[in-house]
Amino acid sequence: MKSIIIALVALIAGAVIGGVAYYNFVPPPTDVLARAAAFEGDQDYFFQNASELYPTRLVASSEDSTPLPRVEGRLDGFTYAYEGETRELADLYTVMETSGLIIIHEGQIVHESYGRGADSGTRFTTWSLVKSITSTLVGVAVADGLIDSVDDQLVKYLPEIAGTAYDGVTIKQALQMSSGIRYDPDIWEGKLDDTIEFMTKSVVMGRAPAFDLAIAYKREHAPGTVFNYNTAESQVLLELVRRVSGMNAADYLEQKLWRPLGMEHSGAWIIDHPGSTGAEVGGAMFNAALRDWARLGLFIEQGGTWQGEQILPADWVDRATVSDEAHILPGEVHPNPNRGYAWHWWTYADGTFTASGANGQTLYVDRENDIVVARSSAWPEGYVRAHDDQSFAMYKALADWFAETDTSPAAGGEEIVAETP
Repeated sequence: MKSIIIALVALIAGAVIGGVAYYNFVPPPTDVLARAAAFEGDQDYFFQNASELYPTRLVASSEDSTPLPRVEGRLDGFTYAYEGETRELADLYTVMETSGLIIIHEGQIVHESYGRGADSGTRFTTWSLVKSITSTLVGVAVADGLIDSVDDQLVKYLPEIAGTAYDGVTIKQALQMSSGIRYDPDIWEGKLDDTIEFMTKSVVMGRAPAFDLAIAYKREHAPGTVFNYNTAESQVLLELVRRVSGMNAADYLEQKLWRPLGMEHSGAWIIDHPGSTGAEVGGAMFNAALRDWARLGLFIEQGGTWQGEQILPADWVDRATVSDEAHILPGEVHPNPNRGYAWHWWTYADGTFTASGANGQTLYVDRENDIVVARSSAWPEGYVRAHDDQSFAMYKALADWFAETDTSPAAGGEEIVAETP
């Protein structure tokens, strides 16, 4: 991330010489450089304290958090195989830089552990995992009648994008990362020029609105024809949510999901500028405790229902987590050929899916086998293929383990259940 420091030197000089663009605010250079340096410093500290380094908007917790029942001993003896070796869950901490791990089966926590200085109250930064939250908020807005259809063009709700690369793009195409804009074409090779510029000008320096940056990119392909993973798409979608709801995204999330789902801890959504004019970043850096990540995963695993209430449209999760067009099928969108894409969710050929963020942030959902896995990590790189493959091997082993060691009352087993503290 040294490119961020280099970019900042130019931006700071430009602000001093040419005045302030977009906002009447440029943070002191010492603050800016401290934020940028965090990208290159202690990853554990940064990933667990990002909400203290950047301006945020609070997402308040519920006054009565929803208990997550806990089953003791359900994974005693569990192992999984990877590259001819037998691995244990403890190896996730020593081999894959895991900071926190929660496994839920049939609505109950069967494993919860932390490492690398974290605990159950740590607010982990999600990185791009928040893209799936942005997508879910679009679904909530549809359920609220604020958006007529995902087949509507974005310009219907955001008239100022007329004449930009997003003119003529539908909500669904943006959800599928298929608007056709040109953005970091070599992202999987680690070439992140557009992402660095986007994050530097907005989040790090607070110099330009993230939405304005997003709609400034040029079109390269016809909408709906080519997948191109990018943060601009998520920012446009979050602006859509802000606009139709008439609320800040953090407030809408709090009102529609965070409190109704009984989240245990407050979340913190990083914004592109301090104060009331700042907008939440739709594609990165929401911060929340791992149990609340898990609650969100459980909500999705249950089809967008919570305690008997259908919050998302009844068919939303089915549609949002299936790769249903040729250009987003597994093998077409990611260095790992097992991965496809849907509506801001990564999909697998076996029907499971995941919300994923850089350096190993994961919310994995297996609806068929009633499994949710929430995990925060500090991988040494944004994407590590070997870690990705080993993670998937562990997920599949979990499904086999639960199938072979069913202890439910129907199977004649016995469970010891306690609520989370």
